[in-house]
Amino acid sequence: MNRASLEMSTAAGPGATSLASEANQLEPEKDRSDVEAPRPDSPESLGLEQDIGVTKIEALYIVFGKGWKLWLLWGSIGVVCYVFTLSQSTTYTYSAFATSSYSLHTIVATIAVVTQIMAAVAQPFIAKIADLLSRPMALTISVFFYTLGFIITAASKNVDSVVAGQVLYTLGNTGINQVTGILIADITSLQWRGAVQGAYSLPWVLNAFVAGYITDGISAYSENGWRWGYGMFCILVPVCIAPSLLVLFWGDHRAKKLGALSLASSSYARRHVLEGIEPPRRTVLQVILHYAIHMDAFGLLLLGFSFACLLAPATLSTTAVGGYANPSLIAMYAVGGFLFAAFCVWEWRFSAYPIMPRRVMNRTFLCCIAIDFLYYFSGYLTDTYYLSWVYIIKPEWSDKNYTYFSNIMTVGLCGFAVFAGLIQRYTHRYKALQLTGLAIRVVGEGINFLAVNGNQKDVTLVFARILCSLGGAISVISTQVASQGSVAHADMALAMAVLSLWTSLGGSIASAISGAVWNKQVPLHLEKYVGEYFNATERAEIFGSILVARAAEPHDLINRAYTESLRGLYIGALITSMLALIAGLLTKEFYLGQAHNTVEPHKEVVMRDGVSDDAIAAEAQKVEEKVLHELEGRK
Repeated sequence: MNRASLEMSTAAGPGATSLASEANQLEPEKDRSDVEAPRPDSPESLGLEQDIGVTKIEALYIVFGKGWKLWLLWGSIGVVCYVFTLSQSTTYTYSAFATSSYSLHTIVATIAVVTQIMAAVAQPFIAKIADLLSRPMALTISVFFYTLGFIITAASKNVDSVVAGQVLYTLGNTGINQVTGILIADITSLQWRGAVQGAYSLPWVLNAFVAGYITDGISAYSENGWRWGYGMFCILVPVCIAPSLLVLFWGDHRAKKLGALSLASSSYARRHVLEGIEPPRRTVLQVILHYAIHMDAFGLLLLGFSFACLLAPATLSTTAVGGYANPSLIAMYAVGGFLFAAFCVWEWRFSAYPIMPRRVMNRTFLCCIAIDFLYYFSGYLTDTYYLSWVYIIKPEWSDKNYTYFSNIMTVGLCGFAVFAGLIQRYTHRYKALQLTGLAIRVVGEGINFLAVNGNQKDVTLVFARILCSLGGAISVISTQVASQGSVAHADMALAMAVLSLWTSLGGSIASAISGAVWNKQVPLHLEKYVGEYFNATERAEIFGSILVARAAEPHDLINRAYTESLRGLYIGALITSMLALIAGLLTKEFYLGQAHNTVEPHKEVVMRDGVSDDAIAAEAQKVEEKVLHELEGRK
């Protein structure tokens, strides 16, 4: 049996999780003062329990430590990646046309706020499902909600159905994106993680060009063409994700049969098995309560409802009778404030498993939260209505060209992310790169501000998007690697969820502000500039549909009305992007090497081959004997 077999690592593309504790002698000494944790098999860790989902994934990748099985796993993930990005590349702009078909384009911001809050609250739930049950189970649940949401949206008879469908779709979309991200982070080392995460995004680049032909072919930007756009993915996504689910569930079954679950489990869990301690028997209600407590379901619901009540009124003031004086909106603010106070008290004093446990609150992770919160805030402050604004001010653009432009940000973020990841791979550092990205994004936001001040040439709009995407790609990849590297593997999914939670909330707050500005300023400026050409009813039709606004004449005055309405938002975006740069200065640099994270340097992630089924079973038995010997020594 060779050395690689004895180390019982997993092979996974550029790396796989090694369960051996052999140190890398060539690796420079690391500064680990920021994050420290005991080794899983050390005496002090015998009281620590690892969630079964983490154990299953570590065991699964032991089973996949052979050539064809490994490529089967990566191939299935690649299929998921492609179809998922294709759906995102085409459906991203459909909500504006879906709401316009009901003459209620103004509620785009409401949909953005509700779905972003839903995405924020859903992520800790999904992370806990992935940890407490398994990654494939979390993916299965996500696909269900994704498909159901698109079915409801495509078959909608009114705008309420569109909103309901988008909420359910957001649950599924968030889950698919998060679980695939967790899978990639599970099986890659710090030095390769940025590059692999960037490569995972590459289909966005291809699909950005394919999307134009799809939207043009089904006339997606017509009154009902968007329905076909949503409906086609109700079939494509479940069918394409099914192979990945089969591979992952097969891996779980195989790992359990070979004893790899025992090998990957924590010392705490192995001790209970060897001592014959059976898990408590629970009724269905007790099981639901058990998982609800571990997910901090009550705290997440308080957080979600509080932000929904606080942010939604700003986007509903235009359609509500009496505006902000409407009793319902006043009640929402009051209830939202009370619920947020209750959330803070619950998390501080009563939650057994708080959303943000202290063990993951190191300096680097907190700075990453601040960076991404400000990044999303500045982005959504302008992007909520950005593409609607561009569609209106550029009537000479074809639907295909508009689709290409709308995907510049996506292509840039995903294309540049690979280069950012490769730079991290060969420099083994992230901080200087992150600061560079944040600085580039500030320049991009500055050019955006120039565009809303009259310079609306094609080159200005395109160049601003390219710079924002370049800076954003570098920043996002660096933040992901830094935040994941600062916590243990058992806390990785939770840390990813917490980071996404606050970034989504940043986006939802910005969308609410953007919606309030759009709903108040656009009607005022339409009255100011085209009031002599259109009566109140006609102006309401222009405001309610970007299709009508684009075709309205005199177009230069329509353009001026919409542009002046948004100018203040771009000032805010420029300032907050500068604040993100300041937060980046406070992060702590660390070495990006073969380890899975900086907390557990013994968990190396290296390419290995030759792991046989017999070797897995033998190593699992060896680990059980080691833990049993430790337990006997304590008696």
